[in-house]
Amino acid sequence: MTLDDDITSLTTLVQRMVDESGNPQDFDVRAWLDHWLVSIIPALGHRRPLDVLKEPGGLDLLRGLLLQAQSGTFS
Repeated sequence: MTLDDDITSLTTLVQRMVDESGNPQDFDVRAWLDHWLVSIIPALGHRRPLDVLKEPGGLDLLRGLLLQAQSGTFS
């Protein structure tokens, strides 16, 4: 998979999460994801998700982090 494929996969996941939350109106999933990908995230050791995404296993790590955020569980 390419970086673009990984970002598309994350976009699809975030869209599903927003849809499940019940109020997707006027929420720009791609804009939110683009911002999140370049933000410093404490749960990632103060790294940017975009940098983690480039590492082996990064896509799975980011998927898990997003799903934990949705469910409210953090480890």
